Amino acid sequence: MSSSVLRLPNTLALLCLLALMPAAPVLAQDTAKSLDKVPGLIKTPEGRATWDEQMLGKPAPDGLGVKLPVGLNRNELLDLLVPQQEFHRVSLVGAKPWPRRKDSYVVIVCTRAENEPAPREPECARQGRDSAQPAVYVGVVELVQGSPPRLIAASGPVDRKTSWLNSDLPASPVAAEDDPKGLIAPERWQRFDLAPYLIRADTYAFGLRASWSEGYAGGGASFEALYLFAIQGDKLKVVMAEPMSAFQDIAGDWNPDQTRNHDIYEDAKILVVQSNRATDGYYDLVLKSRIEGTTQRLKWSQAAQTYR
Repeated sequence: MSSSVLRLPNTLALLCLLALMPAAPVLAQDTAKSLDKVPGLIKTPEGRATWDEQMLGKPAPDGLGVKLPVGLNRNELLDLLVPQQEFHRVSLVGAKPWPRRKDSYVVIVCTRAENEPAPREPECARQGRDSAQPAVYVGVVELVQGSPPRLIAASGPVDRKTSWLNSDLPASPVAAEDDPKGLIAPERWQRFDLAPYLIRADTYAFGLRASWSEGYAGGGASFEALYLFAIQGDKLKVVMAEPMSAFQDIAGDWNPDQTRNHDIYEDAKILVVQSNRATDGYYDLVLKSRIEGTTQRLKWSQAAQTYR
């Protein structure tokens, strides 16, 4: 048998190689001629934070309030939010003051899967690609001086997924491509977002930022979504879960000086509440791109009790 029979045709070899590459738009937004030139091309604060943490090793801020506010303690918060049989699996307890409600705090408790070891540091994340999702409990508690904390509203286990199908961002997590609707659960719960989201005349929502990260040969990506929670009676409901940012660095061609091109794809959205337009009493929300300037309008769905 001639040796040529064992070789892949050039076209087929190229297709096999391309199949291993992460999906990306046809044209890069920007191309850096070497890795050290990438920071100068980053346009969004979300992309900058990703670079600083992943490439420069800067510690992330305590976005979930692991250092509990004075007056709150771990055991009391567990009693309020989590079934007792899950106490031994708790991997993180966090709380932050919530300025939109007097004497109130937003709280998060995360638990790991039964067969997974405890993390060395408090975290609310999957241990690996094949590990189980962390169970996440969110609540609002009230703390008045001289009294124990009182539960105002609780979410129960948060099971809402985020759809990346029509995100209008330049890239999406690889895991989202495996679902027909682009639905994926958060890989990590990153931080509280306590901007004043007034979603109706008498209701403020608060946010939790969820994230996903991917590593490539010579590059990587980070993605973020925003979950909005609102009090409805004694329940804390997820009223929105939308993709908010994408930052992707794909290593490209090698240069004669042994540096390597890096193709950068990024964008991020800001959430604008339009109090002059409402649906069933809930103000419309607009997601506006920081770079492209595109907008996406979300309206309240009374039937689904969420923004769509």
